Amino acid sequence: MGSRRLPAAIRRADLTGRGNNRTISLDLCITMFQLKHILAECSVALLDGAVGTELARRGVSTALPLWSAAALEFHPDTVLQIHRDYVDAGAQIIIANSFRTTTFSYTEAGMEASSARGKARKMTHRAVDLARQAVRGKPAWVAGSMAPVADCYTPGDYPGREMAARIYGELAGDLADAGVDLLLLETQITLEEIEVALEAAIPTGLPLVASFLADAGMRLLGGAPLAEAFELAESAGAEGVLVNCVTLDTADAIAPQLRRLTGLPFGIYANAGVSFPEKGGSIDQMHSDKRFARSVARWIENGASLVGGCCGTTPGTIAAVHAALSRLDLRPQRV
Repeated sequence: MGSRRLPAAIRRADLTGRGNNRTISLDLCITMFQLKHILAECSVALLDGAVGTELARRGVSTALPLWSAAALEFHPDTVLQIHRDYVDAGAQIIIANSFRTTTFSYTEAGMEASSARGKARKMTHRAVDLARQAVRGKPAWVAGSMAPVADCYTPGDYPGREMAARIYGELAGDLADAGVDLLLLETQITLEEIEVALEAAIPTGLPLVASFLADAGMRLLGGAPLAEAFELAESAGAEGVLVNCVTLDTADAIAPQLRRLTGLPFGIYANAGVSFPEKGGSIDQMHSDKRFARSVARWIENGASLVGGCCGTTPGTIAAVHAALSRLDLRPQRV
């Protein structure tokens, strides 16, 4: 298959500003550099962990189709506390709870289209506001989550280009208006949907990072080679690429191979579950935080500079990873 690139008219200039200093601490560089330089200049950036499964662990309903979005309306204090707990654990990029705050999701939940659009806008702004409250006064950034429109585990549920373009356009605009620092396309599984999401994200002018759900054979859940997804993101001006929502075994298997797929900063934020989550997000058996942190250390040894947690991870997991990073002597001396 030939290389796939976004049309030149919508590609963004390279914003990575890659440099040679790979040892400066993220705590320090967040206050010194614009975001577009951080991934290039810092050794490792630590993302947060799961919100949806953490809400469920704390007794909050995450029923589909709204998943974690319902908590923004009915349990915003719990969402805020989860974000704060991740900041306290050492996370430096907090992902706003916008995974399902879309017109599509609220329509699927039974709302009329006009009401669903208003609810989506309101809840997206609330998601960003809660994340902003959590990072206030801290050396941390807020990322706006842009997940697959329908389902991140079922490629066949993709609603088509026209619908996806409208939903991603609304979400990207809402996230930009709400004041995120960057956009994170995450858990993406098909090339066409990735392309549509990128086309919606680029006009915001915000820094962009893209993450994909792939298997141990280095293919997206939708079947396309992960290399093509990385190339597509890089052609759009993404500042980093990742793999997320995979098991630790899969993450450990693909980590040594990611470096050859891209010249961008890359990374992984994996699940804590021994097996893949059920469609509703439940996970039967979890790896220990210690085991998770050991895997993260191996990813970093293989060149990863963006790490964190996905389904099943907790603030305790991120705290264990943060401690492991400290032992790897990746955190800078303060000046």
